[in-house]
Amino acid sequence: MRNTLRILGLIVLVAGVGWLGWTPVRGMYLSERAELDQSILRLRDEVDRYRAGSDDHVAVTDALRAHVDRTLGGDLESVDHELRTRLNRLGEEIGLESLSVATGRVRRMESPARNDRAFRRHPDLREEIDFVEVEASISGQGSLDEVLQLVHRIESQPFLKRVVQVRLQPRDNGERFVVTVRLVTLFLPDRFPAHVPEMGSSPGGLEWLGPLVSRNPFRLPPKTVEPAPAATPPPAPDTPDPLGTWTLTGVVSGPEGVEAWLLEATSGRSRRMLVGQTIEELRLVAAGGETAEFQLGDERFRVHVGRRLSERDPAGSRTVPESENDPRPGGV
Repeated sequence: MRNTLRILGLIVLVAGVGWLGWTPVRGMYLSERAELDQSILRLRDEVDRYRAGSDDHVAVTDALRAHVDRTLGGDLESVDHELRTRLNRLGEEIGLESLSVATGRVRRMESPARNDRAFRRHPDLREEIDFVEVEASISGQGSLDEVLQLVHRIESQPFLKRVVQVRLQPRDNGERFVVTVRLVTLFLPDRFPAHVPEMGSSPGGLEWLGPLVSRNPFRLPPKTVEPAPAATPPPAPDTPDPLGTWTLTGVVSGPEGVEAWLLEATSGRSRRMLVGQTIEELRLVAAGGETAEFQLGDERFRVHVGRRLSERDPAGSRTVPESENDPRPGGV
């Protein structure tokens, strides 16, 4: 019994001594080492983030350099001069008459860093201008083929730009057009391209518009002179046909579907009608190829391109096939 008590007492004594020795070791050595391990992990995370940011910076810098090389300069004076010169040269090469080129509004776009808390310690970046937009316009007179070439060549130029408006005004029964094109380009302040993009030559690719140009839906067909009929008693006055002055000038596949183009001879007004749209009581039912079908009250009739709506044929039981209303290329 005494031996058992001695053994138990010895165990308790050894445990107490071990606990008294472990406490200072843990406080003086192990806890400090744990803190050092945590500090090392934090530093490794920061180094990894820095490496990832450095790799991203290289990719962003290369992409930014590629965009800068597509600008016309790094300041407003050089960009304004280069843009005017290029537009003037395009108009002269195409042969537009009454050519006019102008630059307009200048918009300075602020940096997104202005509203980003991460850039509070970098006021220079918060106040930096991100990029500058410069508006320009070109106008002149030419044939339908020439004005289409102008729009196509502007879009194919290699410098950064966005065409915001194209306006066509027919003159002389569709033989001549007044065209106005508005566009916007941009540049980064004090960042100049290594080489100003060369002015591209005529890129071609307008062959698919050949049928439209040759037919010219803006041109009214010539009036046919019919022999005077034999003298007959004057008929009783009839109500004039309200559709007699409207002519179907074309059936075109547009971005919104098949369109019928109409021209009013007396006033020169033109209208574009999609299937289902109406002019007063006249509704476009279907269109395709060289014909269009209309509904006027209870009457349904067909009209061929180049004829007035008064020169209509009864639709009968025939309807325009669905394939003729297909808006894909080939409906022109």
